[in-house]
Amino acid sequence: MTWRTHLAVGANALWIAPLIAPIDQSMLVLIPIAIVASLLPDIDASRTGAKIHYIGGGAFGMFRGLFSGKYFHHRGLMHSFFTTLVLFVLLTIFFGRRLPALPAVFALSYFSHPLIDGFNTTVGYLYPFSRKRFALVPRSLYQKVDGTVDNLLFFLASLTFILFCALVVPQLFSIQQNPF
Repeated sequence: MTWRTHLAVGANALWIAPLIAPIDQSMLVLIPIAIVASLLPDIDASRTGAKIHYIGGGAFGMFRGLFSGKYFHHRGLMHSFFTTLVLFVLLTIFFGRRLPALPAVFALSYFSHPLIDGFNTTVGYLYPFSRKRFALVPRSLYQKVDGTVDNLLFFLASLTFILFCALVVPQLFSIQQNPF
């Protein structure tokens, strides 16, 4: 999927925030976190071959020689359940008390990326425990990057994010602060 589709789908992880914590102005920090998290799995994209390099231009590409591409190849370890879980646990430990919705928003946004990648290619969901790669649809049903399904998913995800902003963001600015 395109970077914009990953971003739009990942931003919709914000819908879970009001279910975890009360709506307050600290939720504003979750918007950029959801955006970064939705693009972060592609940090392992190489600089050659792929059209998409969102964060760091495939910063892990420098480790290719050291690791021989075993884990640091595109749609491998950074697209796995394991990495999502590790990041969720770390964010819970470090930020869970102050921003209780942050770990869940980050993890959902982060994992939305490999999840929708499974519609157009195979993904290493079980890395590092298994090098087997999975797709969510049969090869004959793979969706073209920037194709009809990609554009439709972007459109729908954008609409639902706009709806979230219309419903929640005004509440953030109507909250009365207690000076004591």
